[in-house]
Amino acid sequence: MASIKVHGVPMSTATMRVLATLYEKDLQFELIPVDMRAGAHKQEAHLALNVTPFSLSLFTNKQN
Repeated sequence: MASIKVHGVPMSTATMRVLATLYEKDLQFELIPVDMRAGAHKQEAHLALNVTPFSLSLFTNKQN
């Protein structure tokens, strides 16, 4: 299981930049797709990832 989790739309250029960086650094990660059409980005579970309501969390690295 990867300790880095990337939440985003796979075809988004912002997500692609994060993924490119992780690949270049040879880091293991888990891509968690966010279905924008279904409004997943407005659900409580996704909103809880953001530090503030005005920030965008592209990925988290939480120790369990």
